[in-house]
Amino acid sequence: MAMTTPARPVQQGIETIALTETSWRVCDGTLPDDDATRLLAFVEQNDVGFEVLWMWPFPGSCETFAALDEAFDAVAERLQQRRYFPEGS
Repeated sequence: MAMTTPARPVQQGIETIALTETSWRVCDGTLPDDDATRLLAFVEQNDVGFEVLWMWPFPGSCETFAALDEAFDAVAERLQQRRYFPEGS
């Protein structure tokens, strides 16, 4: 069972779930557990840094960041965009 283990202080509404010691699932914690759109990204440490596999707004695009904090900051920024520009508006 995955545990919610923030790698840094959790920003409001962001749920970080450790999948392994080097990978995390990052969700919008304000949405219900059964809402598939709550999944924002997967973050994984690799040889180059921290790769973010985006699941919102378009699944499959990737970005690499030098530090874990930078990766989580990018997820937080994208969550802010989603709240500011909700789908269907």
